Amino acid sequence: MEPPLAVALTGSPGTGKTTIATLAMEAGWTVTTVTALAEKHGMILEPDEDAARPIDIDRLASVVEFNTPVLIDGHLSHLLPVGASAIIRCAPSVLEARLRSRDYPSWKIKSNVEWEMVGGPWGDKPNGRVAEFDSTNMSPHTLWINIEKWLSSGSPDCHPHIDWLSSS
Repeated sequence: MEPPLAVALTGSPGTGKTTIATLAMEAGWTVTTVTALAEKHGMILEPDEDAARPIDIDRLASVVEFNTPVLIDGHLSHLLPVGASAIIRCAPSVLEARLRSRDYPSWKIKSNVEWEMVGGPWGDKPNGRVAEFDSTNMSPHTLWINIEKWLSSGSPDCHPHIDWLSSS
């Protein structure tokens, strides 16, 4: 089985997506972000009440095409037409500490930690083949090696699904 052309690198904020994307670039992978794709295709909407710049992900998914191998960094990347989704997960208590260190407001920390606890949008199968990777106690380098091995093996669906609620 060949690796897919487009791979989503997704997960809650603070799980390590961008760090892994940087390591992937250093390893020679082509990497882009959902935001860069949205800007390129004019799919960024007006800022909302939180000053966030929403992305019209449905329209973006309908126009974006991947003709060369690419890793797409972003918590919405699994909604694009990708062949595989690498979901980066992190234990909620560790995620909370990571977001606090970034000075996220309390409401945003709570929202993202709750999102991670229930498995975010990943309870429904994302596009393509799927694997979850736990970044809680793993160095970014080791995590990237595991993801790269998964990709080079053809990105088979990997189970079990990480369940923070039953393990707490």
